[in-house]
Amino acid sequence: MTATENIRRWATALPEVEETSHFRFHVPIFKVRGRTFLGMGKNGTTAVFCISEQQAENTAAADPSACEPVRRRDAGRSFLGLQVELGNISEDRIRSLVEDAWRNQAPKQLVAEHDRNGATPA
Repeated sequence: MTATENIRRWATALPEVEETSHFRFHVPIFKVRGRTFLGMGKNGTTAVFCISEQQAENTAAADPSACEPVRRRDAGRSFLGLQVELGNISEDRIRSLVEDAWRNQAPKQLVAEHDRNGATPA
């Protein structure tokens, strides 16, 4: 199974996730209640995870060859998330980033409900 297929499977196993296509780049993006939490790169070898800026900085510092924080070029260079070279990190770490990004963007009540149910992505 490819990284994109695994990411799709893990992301859509989380509550209230919808997959759409980026309006400009036409790549898969994943949203929870309308908020993007994950976007695939143009060639399927990268993904951007919408985690906290501090978590992105820490992750990139720990593995600079595979991860880097990304910011918009416009809008005062606002923080977007962590871009990851998917072939350079383990599947377990990718799966963890999928859930971290979902948790960062999902409403707190939905996260709490998910935790109460003890569910984890497939």
